[in-house]
Amino acid sequence: MYKNIIYSFFPFLFFNPNLVLGDNQMKSALIRSDYASGEVTRLCQSAIEVASKKLDELVKIPLKNRTVNNTLLAFEKITADLNDQATPLTFMSYVSPSKTISAEAAACEESLNRFMVGVSTRKDIYEAVKDQKNLNTQQNRLFSETMKSFEENGLKLPDDKLKQAKELKEALTTLETQFNTLLNQDDSFLEFTATELRGLPEDFLNSLQKTKENKFIVTTKEPHYIRVIENALLEKTRQQMLNAFENRVAKKNTQLLEEAILLRQKIAHVIGYSTWADYKVHNRMTQNSKTVLDFLNGLRTKLAQRNQADLKILLKFKQELDPSASAVHAWDITYLSYQLKKRDYHLDQEKIREFFPADRVITGLFKIYSKLLGIEFIEIKNSPVWDPSVKLYQVKDKKNKQTIGYFYTDFIPRAGKYGHAAAFTLRAGRQLENGNYSQPISSIVANFTPAEGSKPVLLNHDEVETLFHEFGHIMHQTLTQAPYASLSGSNVDQDFVEAPSQMLENWVYSRKILTSLSGHYLDPTKKLPPQFIQQILDTRDFNQGYFYTRQLLLALFDMICHTTHGPVDTTLLYQKLHIEILGIPSIEGGHMPASFGHLMGGYDAGYYGYLWSKIYSEDMFTRFEKEGLLNEQVGADYRKIVLESGKMIDSFKILHKFLGRKPNNDAFYNRLHVNE
Repeated sequence: MYKNIIYSFFPFLFFNPNLVLGDNQMKSALIRSDYASGEVTRLCQSAIEVASKKLDELVKIPLKNRTVNNTLLAFEKITADLNDQATPLTFMSYVSPSKTISAEAAACEESLNRFMVGVSTRKDIYEAVKDQKNLNTQQNRLFSETMKSFEENGLKLPDDKLKQAKELKEALTTLETQFNTLLNQDDSFLEFTATELRGLPEDFLNSLQKTKENKFIVTTKEPHYIRVIENALLEKTRQQMLNAFENRVAKKNTQLLEEAILLRQKIAHVIGYSTWADYKVHNRMTQNSKTVLDFLNGLRTKLAQRNQADLKILLKFKQELDPSASAVHAWDITYLSYQLKKRDYHLDQEKIREFFPADRVITGLFKIYSKLLGIEFIEIKNSPVWDPSVKLYQVKDKKNKQTIGYFYTDFIPRAGKYGHAAAFTLRAGRQLENGNYSQPISSIVANFTPAEGSKPVLLNHDEVETLFHEFGHIMHQTLTQAPYASLSGSNVDQDFVEAPSQMLENWVYSRKILTSLSGHYLDPTKKLPPQFIQQILDTRDFNQGYFYTRQLLLALFDMICHTTHGPVDTTLLYQKLHIEILGIPSIEGGHMPASFGHLMGGYDAGYYGYLWSKIYSEDMFTRFEKEGLLNEQVGADYRKIVLESGKMIDSFKILHKFLGRKPNNDAFYNRLHVNE
């Protein structure tokens, strides 16, 4: 998942000019995290005040004196400079181990969002910027996209409607920030006896804390949730785990989401769109909600038969385990799928995990991308970080040895940390006035299973795939060469942004790649056995009908929420779609939408992008598949055309240029086996 942590009008970045490198050491923090109480609040307010003053000076320039440099490019620079100060502050709300700093960072994020709503609705700035002449090709692209951003925020509206849109958007940012803060700070857990956790690996049980009554404490963080839902023999245990997972901050976040949906409807109507979905997608690849819904409903028809076949297989297996079983429940799906893989395909993620120590996988991943994209990675040691498990890396061009960018890895779950996997842009690339290029900074934030006992951090194959996905975003963000911060890196159409990352998931289904990545944690010379690799390949298509149908459920839920007129009971809507689309009821008493962070984190009316992007990720992969996964020429083309371009070129043009033809959906439907 690509995480855009700030209001989408412009991304927020960060730059520390006091950067000192030497012998692979960074003596000052690239991204600060050692904030004292109150410091985040003070720095945030100062950054906003400086930007506000500069914007006021910009609009005072007389019309006759306005130039591209002192108006259009100045506006871009002011927002980028603000970003340089803002992201380390807001980012702390997702990763800081300090509740105080995290709370200040969340408040900062809300303040910045509200400020940028104000900027995006200032007519004086719009009027100053819109009269630009004698633009070169790059400047014209920036001008065009900047005008789109202004106008989609209501700058062509009468003053009274513009004021209304601004106030509504400010209120919306507050709801979204509150939703995500509550979800990030959730520390809910369950207590189970050893009997209730039968089926769980011994190492996992030994890693858990216990109560005074000698019960195991299982949190609702993903590493704990997944292990229990995959392995717990008792159906009641899995049911309790799913119920707790879907009821994280349920009451408050359900209210916040439903209030946000109503606010979005009002904003869309004020700006002149029938629905929020139409408003959000009009400048994306799909252009309108009808295109999205036609795509999703067409896929629904194609997937229905596959999904039902998958569920019949799971029911048959459940009945073999329990002859009295008559139905598959929501809490059974993951368990039955995993256990069936172990039985029929002998795929045991616990055994596979032993061959994927995280450090070794990362080293192998670096070798692959180094060869493919012509870059190299250097760990920067002794640089201050926000948690001891966090690492910092430098990206260099292999030929000229010039530094391209930096990225952090933050893989281990902890209290108060963002609960899923995402790639955060911490500083977008941009051309500086002195002719240098501001080197991008990003961070992978994930929650892999932590070290257990004497074992290091070990990844199962799903986590290896997640790593390749998120690293695809990191490459998109750090290898950019776009000249403007607002158009660089992964600041592309949201229904294209997942394509580069999803394409790179294919690498972990290659025999050669899997062998190169693996090495037993006790003896690195022992590679993943051929039979294990075959099991991974054999199970790739297993239960994919259900997987993609669930993605379809989430995408349709999102679109219906944002094409409906009037209040939406998100719990009832989700329950209704769950049984209609998946063919089984959702868990009784569950409130899954309350933890559906995408809908309050920038993917509202955009979750369909995962499926839409999948079309183009599979189409792009056909070139690698034909010419070689490690083909350096294809990799060079991919780097230059797809990764470096940012939004300086339209998404369809990027695809056409890389493929040498018009993109199509053949590979996508072949992958799903739904062309028959």
